[in-house]
Amino acid sequence: MHEGLTMTAHGNPDAGAYPVWDARLETGVATLDLQHRVLFEMVRRTREAGAGALGLSLGDLLQQLRAYADYHFRYEEDWIRRHARHALDDFSHAHLHAEFAQQLDQLEARLQQGALELMAVRDFLQDWLVTHILRQDLPMVRALLLPTPPAPG
Repeated sequence: MHEGLTMTAHGNPDAGAYPVWDARLETGVATLDLQHRVLFEMVRRTREAGAGALGLSLGDLLQQLRAYADYHFRYEEDWIRRHARHALDDFSHAHLHAEFAQQLDQLEARLQQGALELMAVRDFLQDWLVTHILRQDLPMVRALLLPTPPAPG
């Protein structure tokens, strides 16, 4: 899936592997990292829901995911606004979050039609979350944490 990222089935060979939080995913901003860990936990919970261990429906999981993702995205976008050197930094990242919300809308529509399987949700979440953190959040947050270069002149 993603080079170097630990994948585990936690002792269940039929469960398939899912990503495990790893220090390489840390942005260096404690609150963002904690929120990302919660999102990883939500991915893990989709596995348990599939096994019937949580007593939650797929619809419940999607609602919880949307609520927490909205909370996290608002926090992250506010953090970016406070640290961004250019308005474009904030806009482009917020656009990625809006795309995630649209994809959740599509999943919920498929659920309403009876055409959504847990594996599709799990695969979407795993891929989006890891890819987003590794390719979007980490480079952007680390760049914004660098000292501001002195103005020319």
